[in-house]
Amino acid sequence: MKAHTQTIQELYTRKVGGEIFRYELRYTHGHSVKWSAHVYHDDVLKGTPQGVIEDHDMDEAALRQYLVSYVEGMIERGMGIAE
Repeated sequence: MKAHTQTIQELYTRKVGGEIFRYELRYTHGHSVKWSAHVYHDDVLKGTPQGVIEDHDMDEAALRQYLVSYVEGMIERGMGIAE
């Protein structure tokens, strides 16, 4: 399977506090998935989480949901995201 790049742009509102963050998530879907996100609050960059998923068996929809949930979980918990 040849890798191809996808981009997701979303807003996320923290359940605790109600702050609204905007993020752009880019990832390659192939045998190995490389992903990175840029997270903004009030148009100020607050974090750039990134990672790699090796040897996965997720289809495109499942991979997308996994990555979105992961990034939004990091925003919610403030993991690697500046206040």
